[in-house]
Amino acid sequence: MSTAFLFILLLSSLVVQAAPDSLSPATADKLPKNPVEVWTGYDPTAEPLEVKVVREWDVTSNGHPVKLQLLTFKVGTFKGKDSRIAAYYAYPTDSKGRIPGLVQVHGGGQSASKEAVLGDAGLGYASISINWGGRDLADQKPGELGTDWGLVDPTQKHVSHYFVLTPDDKTTESIYHPRNNNWFLLALATRRALTFLEQQPVVDPNRLGVYGHSMGGKITTMAAGVDPRIKASVPSCGGSGVTPPEILKRSGSAREERSRDKLFLETIEEMATVDLIKKPILYMGPHNDFHGLVDDLCANWKRIPDPSQVFFSITPHFNHRNGPSSENARIAFFDAILKEEGTFPSTPKLGVELKTADGVPLATVRPDAVDSVESVQVFYSINPNARTRFWRSAETTRDGEAWKARLPLLDTSLPLFVMANVEYKGSGKTSPILVSSWIETFEPAALKSAGVQATDKTSRIIQANFDNWNDWFRLGWDNPAHRSAGTRKLTDPKWRGPDGAALAIDVLDPDGGSLNMTFEVNKWQPYADVPQGSYSASAPLAKSTDWQTVTFQLSDLKPKDAKTPATINSWQGITDLGIAASVPGQQGHWADKRKLRNLRWVGGNYTSPVLFPGGTLSREAMEQLFQENIDESLQVEANE
Repeated sequence: MSTAFLFILLLSSLVVQAAPDSLSPATADKLPKNPVEVWTGYDPTAEPLEVKVVREWDVTSNGHPVKLQLLTFKVGTFKGKDSRIAAYYAYPTDSKGRIPGLVQVHGGGQSASKEAVLGDAGLGYASISINWGGRDLADQKPGELGTDWGLVDPTQKHVSHYFVLTPDDKTTESIYHPRNNNWFLLALATRRALTFLEQQPVVDPNRLGVYGHSMGGKITTMAAGVDPRIKASVPSCGGSGVTPPEILKRSGSAREERSRDKLFLETIEEMATVDLIKKPILYMGPHNDFHGLVDDLCANWKRIPDPSQVFFSITPHFNHRNGPSSENARIAFFDAILKEEGTFPSTPKLGVELKTADGVPLATVRPDAVDSVESVQVFYSINPNARTRFWRSAETTRDGEAWKARLPLLDTSLPLFVMANVEYKGSGKTSPILVSSWIETFEPAALKSAGVQATDKTSRIIQANFDNWNDWFRLGWDNPAHRSAGTRKLTDPKWRGPDGAALAIDVLDPDGGSLNMTFEVNKWQPYADVPQGSYSASAPLAKSTDWQTVTFQLSDLKPKDAKTPATINSWQGITDLGIAASVPGQQGHWADKRKLRNLRWVGGNYTSPVLFPGGTLSREAMEQLFQENIDESLQVEANE
């Protein structure tokens, strides 16, 4: 037998053994025009998963025996090589009959969550968390199987391809095509995780849900639109879509245009995908999320065909995290849809009357399930920048089965934004649950036409007492060394600092120590011609059971990093005001016994024009701030 014949025989053998690609060949003359066409011809159940269990444990969660596994499965074959993904999978072993299944999708900078699947299993779900980011998991030993995307890469190592469709050596196609975008492969991996669930003996394949945070929220929204197996979905802090043109044009929004690629916007971006969502979807996110902006959310999600299937749970004042009552809402939502346990309240009806006798707008909230309502809160603002906006709490009173709130404005040349939160009595550990309304937006022309008047006044008192922290966001509150509280009240003209004023606060602390404050200036660049920077100030506290006053001048503020200008010339432009246990150069301790009151401006005059939003945010600046906020969010989680 000749050497040439042996070579041909070997080559033929290799060709036979090579697995076909999971995607049909792409051609430049037949590009898909919408999400349906992008996925046409792809069947997420067609290929074997080739599941490999790396390790498993028998554990307990919420009083239930649970089987926990670390495993990998095949996502698909791309450019002739397999892509495999690692995951944690857990299910209760004492369930009676088949149970619902959940896919959990992690966010940027994160990895598959063992805690998430154990929590879900303890609540009666089979749950899988996919490790799409490719980071090593804590339970992986050196050399063990993990995520291996092969010849493609949709992870953050391939960061260039979240908003483009062009080919490179890490994309599935060699031509310009929607399947080159990272989000496509991440949605595909999520769909394969659904296939894994529906093949498990304990899972009811007709009761599947998906939830994810941040980048995982975007993936969740995409999957909810294109995979009919999903009966309920809960994206968190992602999935709101790119900023629509009407908001990009709004003066003071300081919004960036993430992509000008028309085909990307019409095929991959979730603005196109939400048109296809037909099953219940609950959005979880905070007022001031840097990634899932609430203005974009409410503008884009109006495209969902059936508004009765749309629900919100918006935590006040936070950025990129949710409060406990929102987490409770996710559990109650899945229980109601996938287990048919109870009912989930419909989205509260919010109406705003602009034409009133005294020119003050009046909000009316009509919540579902009135007998189960614990509280109703109306929030409003005139700040067009969603990331820096301070949402004022309006004084709300009950009127039969409705709640009403007057909305006095300090200025009518800016848009008015109004939304409502309703807290309901839950059951057991899921009480209370937070359900939110759509945001109602009124442009200045509408305010003028209705005769709305500027009746509100400025206030030197920023916070009279700290019996509650309703206007603040608190982080690390259980850790006295990392405890902090922040507010965006200074972005509201009502509480802006006068020229030449000092900032004062009264403190009572028997242990003494130091009072530390932080000041973010022009973060997300809402203001034109104001240098961006991060400052801190620290003052000693005597050990005393008497109140003592701490006063800060502008000259007391020190830069927190080398990028920040050495001095700050005005209190205007501060977007975040914070009180913290520690600041750079001053490691402190904020004990429970410390009391605060009368945060206020002292002296100075309101002589300069009030600074209103009017800045712009470049794409480059946005990308840098975006990554800094991801890092900051991960650090906060580590400190708690």
